[in-house]
Amino acid sequence: MREMKAYLVVSNETKNLATVREFVLNTLKEAGAPASCARQVVLAVDEAVSNIIRHAYKEFSSGTRTIDITLLTRGRCVEVILRDSGKEFDPATYHDPDIKEHVRQRRKYGLGLFLIRKVMDEVKYVFKSGVENELRMVKYISAEEES
Repeated sequence: MREMKAYLVVSNETKNLATVREFVLNTLKEAGAPASCARQVVLAVDEAVSNIIRHAYKEFSSGTRTIDITLLTRGRCVEVILRDSGKEFDPATYHDPDIKEHVRQRRKYGLGLFLIRKVMDEVKYVFKSGVENELRMVKYISAEEES
């Protein structure tokens, strides 16, 4: 996979999710990432950005805040860094849902972080008080996937 670094800044509007998905997919295609890896990273980034818009920026008007996205590819590694200035969220306090109960209750939301943790190999969150939230997600590509 080619080494690349790409950036995108979007406002806190759900209409931008399609732009984010396209940015991630096109960047990973250009870098030569396997399609299976690209699909998983697109899913994780889409869920994370959606969560930022719906939760971190819940108290702000649509279109008034930004989300900075950095995508890095090197060797067999894809790293995505998301930064926002919204409400703090500590994923350490989040517990994976009971999937059977979730389905039984026909809930439409609440699986975003669960899905992110399932498809990405590393998920790290840092909150810099009064400054920003930073979410780092890493996906490693196996030798079998790469060939």
